[in-house]
Amino acid sequence: MRVFDYHVNLNERGSFYADVRDEITGKTIYEVKEGNELEDGETSLVEDGFMKHNLDTVGLADYLRSLKIIGKNDVIGLVA
Repeated sequence: MRVFDYHVNLNERGSFYADVRDEITGKTIYEVKEGNELEDGETSLVEDGFMKHNLDTVGLADYLRSLKIIGKNDVIGLVA
């Protein structure tokens, strides 16, 4: 089991940006964007139904497992 950290870098009206980092290396393995942070044609994980809200680390972990970005026993923790 590996542990990954979910860092919220920007959470303001109309904009959201966070990233998932390997707890040991600090390397970003995935980015989560919402609102103004999305590129043209890009949709968010919340809009697509993979996450219930921007802080839904359970939904995010399930999504990353489905993409084989993290292992089936890996977890994501929210960094305050």
